Amino acid sequence: MDDFTITTIYFDGQFWCAFIQKKIDGEFYSGRYVFGAEPTNPQLIQWMLNDFLYVPLYKTVAYQKIRIKDAVKKNTKPKSLDQYKAAQKEYFTKKKMCSRKEKKTT
Repeated sequence: MDDFTITTIYFDGQFWCAFIQKKIDGEFYSGRYVFGAEPTNPQLIQWMLNDFLYVPLYKTVAYQKIRIKDAVKKNTKPKSLDQYKAAQKEYFTKKKMCSRKEKKTT
C-alpha cells in the first residue's frame, strides 16, 4: 500500500481533537491536535491549510482502522491513540534522559 494520511476528528469527552495517522516509506506515525471547543467548518479548513503540517508526529507500531460507529456506541477512544500516547511518552522520556546527561557533562 502506498503512503497515506488519515485524519479523524472526534470528541474525547472533554475536548474536540484531531488524530492524524501517516504511513511514510513503510513507517507509521501518529499525532494528535486538540481543538478545545467544537471547531466550525471554516476553522477546520484554516487548521488544515496552516497548522496541519506542524502537528508533531511520533513513530507507532502500525495503522489501526477506526470504526466510527463502534467508537460512538462505546464512547471509546481509538486503539491507535493509545499507541500514539505510548510513543509520545517514550520520546519525552528519552529526551529527558538526554538533557540530564548533557547537564551532567557541563
